[in-house]
Amino acid sequence: MSNSYPDIPNLIHAIREANHWTQEKLAQEIGVSFSTVNCWERGKRTPQPFLLKKLQEMAAQTDKGEK
Repeated sequence: MSNSYPDIPNLIHAIREANHWTQEKLAQEIGVSFSTVNCWERGKRTPQPFLLKKLQEMAAQTDKGEK
């Protein structure tokens, strides 16, 4: 399945970098497996809409300096 949202890998990477998290830590924070986050960040899969919303909210909090 191709990734119809090419900015998702960048979004995930930015969240991880801002929080100094590994893919495993991000996976724990949002309740998915490490391999799921890995596939998202490599552009192999796209998060389900409710998880994408959660990621976008995390990115917004990170942009505001909240953690």
